[in-house]
Amino acid sequence: NGITSGVIWKQLLSFFFPILLGIFFQQLYNTVDAVVVGQFVGKEALAAVGGSTGTLINLLIGFFVGLSSGATVIISQFYGGQQEEQVSKAVHTAASLSLVVAMLFTIAGLAFSVPAHRAMGTPEDIMGHATIYIQVYFAGIIFPIIYNMGSGILRAVGDSKRPLYFLIVSCMVNVV
Repeated sequence: NGITSGVIWKQLLSFFFPILLGIFFQQLYNTVDAVVVGQFVGKEALAAVGGSTGTLINLLIGFFVGLSSGATVIISQFYGGQQEEQVSKAVHTAASLSLVVAMLFTIAGLAFSVPAHRAMGTPEDIMGHATIYIQVYFAGIIFPIIYNMGSGILRAVGDSKRPLYFLIVSCMVNVV
């Protein structure tokens, strides 16, 4: 990838725009979830998705992004320094850490979803929907963790397009 050579502003824009478009698709993903839940499940379910559950999910996503950003910094330094063995070690460590974190978050999330909602003051009339939604999210938490770490790894080596393509496909599958 020639991101470090050529006209800098062109390289920056070609790296930046896929990330910007990815943010749009992530918002579309969440919007579609809210529309479907609101239209087909009901207002209590919509309140459960957007209320305390949404706050917990945003907290988790922020954690995953931070974790992958840390890995991205290390990997990009090794990649830029052409230290292939160190890149390999850092990528494998990041991938292993993602799997361990996914397991821990799945177990903790399933076990503590009700106490977390109670601590956040989730109203009783939406507690059932909120608990189901967050437990489904925690059961599949490995996918956003892997996406965020994989995206960070690809961006570390200058590829911001493939994470966008994956996000577009995921968004379209979610819409369907």
